[in-house]
Amino acid sequence: MKFIFDFDDVLFHNTKKFKEHMYVSLEKAGVSRAEAEEYYKKVGGAQFGLRKILDHFSVKGNLYVKLLDDSKNFINKDLLDIVKKLGKENCYIVTHSADEAWQKDKIQNTGIESFFTEINIVPEGKKEAIEKICERHKDEEVVFIDDKAKHFADLNFVKYPNLKTILYDEQGFQKLTSILSKS
Repeated sequence: MKFIFDFDDVLFHNTKKFKEHMYVSLEKAGVSRAEAEEYYKKVGGAQFGLRKILDHFSVKGNLYVKLLDDSKNFINKDLLDIVKKLGKENCYIVTHSADEAWQKDKIQNTGIESFFTEINIVPEGKKEAIEKICERHKDEEVVFIDDKAKHFADLNFVKYPNLKTILYDEQGFQKLTSILSKS
């Protein structure tokens, strides 16, 4: 069995924890929360990059490095424990970001890279990357875990009947452990 994990809000507590930490850090650097939130809404989550917001508000100093260093504190530790048990050869990341450098920096600074066979950062949809993994593992079940159902919509479940999905919502962890207990 192979597992494909999304990064933000699945392996990494982005929205509720990291983003909040970022807003507090920006306030300390002189950027009001209202301005930062407005900028984030205007740019959009997948289009967001930390360097972009720091440049936009002319934030000086090493806040980029500081926030990246702090990113290891926002890992979904329960899920990472499962990934470690599953083994590197069975785990992949497919994550969406228009700012590949920011997403790559974030993943690297969490220290989780070594637990995954492959990490794909895609600027558009996840379909191609997901289906390539399914194609390589036609004889195994492939489970794709994501916090946004929209990433499941265009997947070809007819061509890849080995593909299963888990919406990583409030019950996402329980859904995953349920599948694991049956295998």
